[in-house]
Amino acid sequence: MYRMCRLYSLCFAFFAIFSNVKAGDTLIVQSSLKKSKWFSYRVITQEYITNVNDYFLDLKLDTFYMIFRNTGKPLEYKLNFYQDEKYIQPVKKNDPLLKSEYLIRFDAVSGKAVELLNWNVFRDQMLSDLSFQAANKLISSAEFDEYKQLLNSEQIVRKTVMHDITYLFSIYGDTIRTDAEYLKIKPVRSPMSGKDYAILGSFTSEVPAGTRNTIVFHARNKAGELEKPQLMEEVKAYLYKTYPKDSPIPELQAVGLNSEMDWQYNRLQKQMLRISLSDVLAINGQSRGNIRTFDLWDKE
Repeated sequence: MYRMCRLYSLCFAFFAIFSNVKAGDTLIVQSSLKKSKWFSYRVITQEYITNVNDYFLDLKLDTFYMIFRNTGKPLEYKLNFYQDEKYIQPVKKNDPLLKSEYLIRFDAVSGKAVELLNWNVFRDQMLSDLSFQAANKLISSAEFDEYKQLLNSEQIVRKTVMHDITYLFSIYGDTIRTDAEYLKIKPVRSPMSGKDYAILGSFTSEVPAGTRNTIVFHARNKAGELEKPQLMEEVKAYLYKTYPKDSPIPELQAVGLNSEMDWQYNRLQKQMLRISLSDVLAINGQSRGNIRTFDLWDKE
């Protein structure tokens, strides 16, 4: 009897593993990472500028690693950034957010990153920088007071400093039909002001040919007629601030702001194996792009 039950279990597991994901399937995206002792992602960043003919005027590439280590408490992880895959050398980029340590709590059911436990550390860092700007007349005292009140919130600070980190886990817990197209609003951040524009876009799924357990999710958000006038004013203010006084400011003809996100998910392993985040600002046909690719590198 035991042999028959075990044979049945093995057959069931075999067919479960090798059953294809089909268009029209409904699945709940689940996370196994929230139960790991630690896991890491390799991050490749590409920052570029292209002209109206799509020729590269500037291109910067960088690679670093982010590792999440469980603190000994369920669902609680420390996140640090390193230059090497052995997690010894600190990141070389002069970015205070990449040199900081994050203490993050994940949701027990969905696996989303839901709380930045040491948010007050980041709040104090931002307030220190804002205080410097106010002292040097870069912002007014009224603006400083407004920012100070706004940043006295874990949710606001988390959204500000964990912008990309949040999207690594944002689909976990969602119920998705693989042949449906959803409309989703995404806060797309302006690279000039840091302001988030709530832009409506599409969310779709793809089952790559020849795969059995792989689903790729796509999110596409593009600034429309509601956002472009505000973007135009932002660009004008930015140009007036950054161009030398004696230099003519180019006439603005068109602006655009696009955000694209892709997640490669393995439903058997219950993990996001690759995530790509891309933001592009276009001014008069010249594009400034920022692409971040996260590959699940190792785990235990």
